[in-house]
Amino acid sequence: MTNNKILYIVVIVLALAVISGGLFFFLGNKSAPEEKATEPVAVAPTQEEMVDCGQAQDPGCFMNRMSGCLPVTTKMIGSDGATAIEITILGIENEKCHFQRKINNVVDLNCYFPKGTLNGDTLDQTFGNDKGLQKVVDDACSPAGW
Repeated sequence: MTNNKILYIVVIVLALAVISGGLFFFLGNKSAPEEKATEPVAVAPTQEEMVDCGQAQDPGCFMNRMSGCLPVTTKMIGSDGATAIEITILGIENEKCHFQRKINNVVDLNCYFPKGTLNGDTLDQTFGNDKGLQKVVDDACSPAGW
């Protein structure tokens, strides 16, 4: 009978070992959920926030905001390689689109364009590239337009 008792004890111990090993394998061996590297989510700027388009390498950045008269700025270097040019849309003021141009950190144009008149051609005209819009630029950039 002692042999049978020992056999029962061994069988029970083995059964418990198999059950606990199985439970450990199925439950305890699960690794923690992988933490995924989260990349910063780009948040679209609000209509009031100034967006800096940098050195005008992506003209679409500036042009898209300019078309809606949303605050935006960009920098360029003149054709001489030395002149620093900064163009900025400050937003809508008194129902007009406020545009500024700085040359070597000095404001040389401060304009208020009526809605819908500031676009790529008007911008070119402010740099002296004739687009037939000189009157629009003169009216927007004259002291009377301010």
